[in-house]
Amino acid sequence: MHNNKQIVEEGLRANDLKDLVYPIFEVDTFRSKMGEDKDVVVVTFQSKDRYPARDVMEFIERGYPFVLDADISAGENEEGEYSIFVEMERSSKTAEHIMELTFGMSKLTGIDDWKFKYYKDKKTLSATTENLKSKIPSSGKIYEQTMQKYRTDEVKSFFTKTLMDDLVLENNKITIIKPFDVKVEFELVQEGDEKLIEGMEDIQVGDDATAEIFWLTKVMGDYNIQKYGDKFLFTNESKTMVLKRI
Repeated sequence: MHNNKQIVEEGLRANDLKDLVYPIFEVDTFRSKMGEDKDVVVVTFQSKDRYPARDVMEFIERGYPFVLDADISAGENEEGEYSIFVEMERSSKTAEHIMELTFGMSKLTGIDDWKFKYYKDKKTLSATTENLKSKIPSSGKIYEQTMQKYRTDEVKSFFTKTLMDDLVLENNKITIIKPFDVKVEFELVQEGDEKLIEGMEDIQVGDDATAEIFWLTKVMGDYNIQKYGDKFLFTNESKTMVLKRI
């Protein structure tokens, strides 16, 4: 563990960054620049200003041999805050390494009750070894399985108006299994918000397109569906997907 003496040797004193760093950090939210995401964990802290963010980055770089890289965001966000990105190898020791990291940062910030969010989860958990181990994949294989589940759940959440028994996502192929084992298959071409329509080809409104849209509405549910070339734009509230029937 890193003590106050080490902090002083690195040019910082205990509580120098009090009230300048937020007590909630994120894990695996941002992409790694040091390697594959399945092999590298990215822990992201948030600072209220650029200078404390740089202090935290330098403190971490100098004091923790398990850290592959530490960096800060190139610019501030809308609130004027800066992110500190800490990369470390994904392993069975990841939770312990993060706990060691927060222990040292507690000396600088006065924060004793760290919390974290994992990937796109909105739920905040206390940063304990047990909670970190339960959420953070400890190997590349487990990471890929975890991301596949998150991705499938995201796609399922889009199709809220579709009566289905299950949805399977394999790469960009969506298979929707409806009652009586009826299957509808799509290729997921693109997704985004309502602005996605701006980059699409001219809309098709002929009889064939109208018939296909009518059939899709009957099978899939009450989405706003438009046809562009051989693709369909599905809109559900503010979210959109460009799909191609298989």
